[in-house]
Amino acid sequence: MDADLQLKVLAHVKFVAMHYFAFKGSLETIITFVAYSMGSDSPSPDRLDNFLRRAETQRRLENEFETALFMDTAKVWHLVSLVVPMDVAIARRRLNHRPISPGTQCRWCLADSKGFAGQELKPELDIYRQPVPGSFLHPQCMRPWLAMRALCDREN
Repeated sequence: MDADLQLKVLAHVKFVAMHYFAFKGSLETIITFVAYSMGSDSPSPDRLDNFLRRAETQRRLENEFETALFMDTAKVWHLVSLVVPMDVAIARRRLNHRPISPGTQCRWCLADSKGFAGQELKPELDIYRQPVPGSFLHPQCMRPWLAMRALCDREN
C-alpha cells in the first residue's frame, strides 16, 4: 500500500472512530465501515485487514490521528476516538460522569471489560500518585483522560 493510500485509510479510520466515539466489535465490521467511508477508493478488505493489524499502524493512529485501535483480552477489537473536547464545560461534565460499573468500565470509552478488568484496565492516579477510587482506564485511553483533567484543572 503506497503512502498516499495509507494516509487516506488512516484518515477514514479516524472519521469512523469520531462518528462512533467508541466502537467495540470485530475487525471485519470496522473494515466494512472504513471501506464504506472510502467508497470506490477503498482497497480490498484483505489489504485493509493486513494494514490495520500491524502494530506500527496502530501506534501511528494513536500518535498522529488521535485514534486507538486495539484488541482486548477477549479478542474483541476497540476503535476509540482520543480527541479531547476543548470546551471546558463538556470536559467537566465528562469528568463528573461516573460509569455504571466503575470497577469494570473504562472512564474514557465506557467499554465494559467484565471479568478481564484487572488485566485490561489501569487505575487512574491523582497528582500524589494515589489511585482514584472507582476510576479505571485502558492504557490507550489514559492520555486523553489526563489531558482532559489537566484542561479542567487549568481553568480552575
